[in-house]
Amino acid sequence: MVKVVDFKKVVLVTTILFVVGVGFLVERLIFLNQAATALLFRYSKEIISFNIPIFSDHFANKIFKIENTVRFSYPMFAATNFQEVEGVPLYEDDAIVIDYNQQTQEDKKNVQSESQNENIEFQKYFTNSTQKVGTCNNIEIMNQTDYKIDANILLKTNFKIFNGKKPSILIYHTHTTESYNSFSQNLVYTPGTTDRTLDFNYNVVRVGEELKRILEKQYGYKVYHSKDVNDYPEYKGSYSRSLKVIEKYKSKHPDIKVFIDLHRDAIGNGSKKVKVSTVAFGYEVAKVMLVVGTDKLGLYHPFWRQNLLFAVHLQKNLNKICPQITRPINLSAARYNQHVSPYAIIIEIGSNGNTLEEALRSCQIVAKALDDTIMGR
Repeated sequence: MVKVVDFKKVVLVTTILFVVGVGFLVERLIFLNQAATALLFRYSKEIISFNIPIFSDHFANKIFKIENTVRFSYPMFAATNFQEVEGVPLYEDDAIVIDYNQQTQEDKKNVQSESQNENIEFQKYFTNSTQKVGTCNNIEIMNQTDYKIDANILLKTNFKIFNGKKPSILIYHTHTTESYNSFSQNLVYTPGTTDRTLDFNYNVVRVGEELKRILEKQYGYKVYHSKDVNDYPEYKGSYSRSLKVIEKYKSKHPDIKVFIDLHRDAIGNGSKKVKVSTVAFGYEVAKVMLVVGTDKLGLYHPFWRQNLLFAVHLQKNLNKICPQITRPINLSAARYNQHVSPYAIIIEIGSNGNTLEEALRSCQIVAKALDDTIMGR
């Protein structure tokens, strides 16, 4: 009697054996070989993007995020020393922090706790101090367009967002991975990546959380804070991605009137970073720059003049609280997604030369100035 071969079972068994065999070979030949592992991850983006068409563009971003999670979460990968292969930096992307040392992790927690305590002390001092009113009529605008701007006329124009109810605020980050000068915190970075990190405890997301906390707790605003990562794995297209974030929040929360794209500036290059800070209320704080976009490049933007009016009055109130904290307002030819509202603005707190602590302290001053501006003071 001839047995009939069940081809489905044969195919299934063969597939399982093939997958197990390939997995075994990959583990033996690649993951146990540091140089091979490094090269695999170095070119993983190119392999995914160009060799498998379905993974191009939109799908590639999803795959990159999965790959990144596996790369830094799986114990086999965590044990690998990802530093350099033959002197060449492993990652072309600037947005990775690698730290698998337990002691360093504990040090990070301790430093963060100390920073929080110090920030609370500054908050108490700022809140209880007698503020000297500074100059408010010296508004500098770095005009990168050929539009004629008169800051004095804008200052004389009444501005107020409050209409009987405080508006809700969205804080988001087009360049989410921007971080600060954190060498003192014993963080272990990949070579050349001290200006960006996916760790929300040490990038602009942490500053956004602080600004949110103050606006809600001390001034009674409803604040939404987006932690969507818009500049990783690809930096190009960050503003297109953050626009989708804005639209998502506008759709779900029509009560949002004020849109703050929170950044930190980058000045200098390589190891030569320029720090922008001043002393306020007995502490060193990061300086603040407001950026306003226009329609100069031909993009639809009906609100740029209202946004500039918002920025001028916000600058006025920053100057009242701490005259030396402001940098000139940057009026740009680019739009920066500010066409979404008459009350949209970029706020850059500090630079890559500042420490995180200095940026966190500035949030107290920024929050107070925002409240004064919104309320029409």
